[in-house]
Amino acid sequence: MADVDYCVVGAGFAGLTAALRLKQAGRSVALLEARDRVGGRTFTVTRDDGAWIDRGGAWVGPGQDRIHALMNEFGVPAYKQHHDGDAMMIVDGKKHRYGGTIPWSMSPWAVTNLGYGLAAAEEMCKEIPREAPWEAKKAQEWDRISVGEWIEKNTLSKPAREMLDMALSGTYTSAGSETSLLWMLVQMGSGGGPGFVIGGEGGAQDSRRSVGWAPSIARSPPNSVTRCIFRDRSSRLPKTPTA
Repeated sequence: MADVDYCVVGAGFAGLTAALRLKQAGRSVALLEARDRVGGRTFTVTRDDGAWIDRGGAWVGPGQDRIHALMNEFGVPAYKQHHDGDAMMIVDGKKHRYGGTIPWSMSPWAVTNLGYGLAAAEEMCKEIPREAPWEAKKAQEWDRISVGEWIEKNTLSKPAREMLDMALSGTYTSAGSETSLLWMLVQMGSGGGPGFVIGGEGGAQDSRRSVGWAPSIARSPPNSVTRCIFRDRSSRLPKTPTA
């Protein structure tokens, strides 16, 4: 591979944007990605019938200024998420229809556990300095455990555990066992707290970007990726470069 001025590791939104800004500044860039695609935690799959499914991040909300600015830069519109009517959820084979954040049709024990878990996460977020999270009083303790472990230890109701795991871990398109509790608290605190991050209208799920838009070599308008090296995680050998 030819020499370049800069090498950016990771082809998610941050890596793609960094590579784009370097290129706009007149620098040559190689972009390295361990997956066989770009986009990071955004991943839109187009079915054979033309329908599309988002398997990663899809929503945007007020206060998320950088992604809104990037969408405006590329001419990507957003539309309001549909919020009217009831939500429906199935837990342990039982169907629950509800409005708002908490399905009140669950047992009082499950609702109490769920409410406690969300309230506890809200208070923990407030204890962390945004610019120096490692200085929080319990930073080391929280960074040693995963979100899944914290939910398991602090939620006695099984349905409530499943709901919390979906609400807290699912937000980051990762399993709770793979996500640091400290990292989640920092991110949620920076984003406005759990209520905003998992919220619909007026929250982080307020709007969706236009149909099927996600960064990709073939579809980013305009095509700004000129060299992306996909590396195999196991062999560490570069796969075929994609231009």
